[in-house]
Amino acid sequence: MNSSDALGFALGVLLSGLIFVAASALIFWPLEELLEGDRAARPKFRDLAYLWFYQSFGLWAGAGIIYEIAFLVRGILPHSWRLFVQHQPFWLQAAAAILLAEVWIYSLHRLSHTWAFLWRFHRVHHTVVDMTWSASSRQHPVDFFVTVVGANLPAMLLGIDLRSIALFVLWERLYTVMLHSNLDLDWGWFSKVIASPRVHRHHHSPACRGRNFAGILSLLDVLAKTYQTPDGPERRREPASEASEMAARAPAKVAAASAPLDRG
Repeated sequence: MNSSDALGFALGVLLSGLIFVAASALIFWPLEELLEGDRAARPKFRDLAYLWFYQSFGLWAGAGIIYEIAFLVRGILPHSWRLFVQHQPFWLQAAAAILLAEVWIYSLHRLSHTWAFLWRFHRVHHTVVDMTWSASSRQHPVDFFVTVVGANLPAMLLGIDLRSIALFVLWERLYTVMLHSNLDLDWGWFSKVIASPRVHRHHHSPACRGRNFAGILSLLDVLAKTYQTPDGPERRREPASEASEMAARAPAKVAAASAPLDRG
């Protein structure tokens, strides 16, 4: 790749992030303002920067890591596995990619709330007190890359159609923005299958401890008995301090890892 190609690639990646931010803003910002009124949190520049970076250079860097690991490990796996997977219909490969990714996201998220080492990174995301679409990517880089790489690596190793992986990533990214929005939406009984914004808002609430870890497939929470139904609409509350918010949500041994923040 010569310098002009590299520059064009970099500009393309930069532009893809801007398009994602613009699309998210055009969809969810007006909805929050229209449906939530004064309760709608205004976007912050820092959160928009997180959203742009992770949905552009972050995703491409994650894809590079996934490709390199898959290239190294594929030689160890039986070739018959990949042949079997590649002969399956596209819809089945897409479903497998989604399921593999969601199982990883659930497992990592649950572990991040119980293991102090991972909480040190994941707690950045839980500084989101007032839910809003623009804060969906407020994450520590370690938290982001471990999530993205682990969620998509199994599908790459098995040789699942790249179109299904790309489809999942696009859907998951947009759905995650909606889950973190301040929209008081719930799917009724179907929220026990696919998470709703109200269900995920409950996860960010101090009233919810050790529950609702799933990314999109809340059925995993139901099966693992970590699903908790919100009692009712949970609107924005008065902002709490970052340290007290995290300490209220975390187990004692994990909250101890956050103690230095209390001095700040």
